[in-house]
Amino acid sequence: MLHIETGKNNKVLRSVCAPIKTDEWKKYTKLGREMVAYIKNPDHAGVGLAAPQVGVEKRIIVVSLLHDWEDENFSTVLMINPEILDASDEINKQVEEGCLSLPRTKKGYVARHEHIKLRYFDEKQKEKIIKLSGLASVIVQHEIDHLNGVLYIDKLVK
Repeated sequence: MLHIETGKNNKVLRSVCAPIKTDEWKKYTKLGREMVAYIKNPDHAGVGLAAPQVGVEKRIIVVSLLHDWEDENFSTVLMINPEILDASDEINKQVEEGCLSLPRTKKGYVARHEHIKLRYFDEKQKEKIIKLSGLASVIVQHEIDHLNGVLYIDKLVK
């Protein structure tokens, strides 16, 4: 069972995570599948999870690629070594963010890119390049921030 790291001053949450190396793939894809199961569990309220949130300083995220909050036909994706390749100048400040690692912290708004182009690897080490917009883009940017030791409260705009 995964344990969620909490607290705005938590050392692991404030760490910059290392990429997964080829010889580590099997070990960390197992963790990634556990993270997917955690996010898919209806008892948990999250739409994304990053490895540092479960105590692991590696570049792994799991995201629910929602079009909007009512979306019921979305996929939950494991992304290894995700990297934003390009981002729009258009900014989205309309999504209220919270965080599983800050359970008693007020939600807030963060300026995020409306559109991003993203590269990541799946659990079979296959490179994927996708474009995301709106809520899905915000969720991915939030989780990638975790990989860089950044919490949404560091970037609040309102």
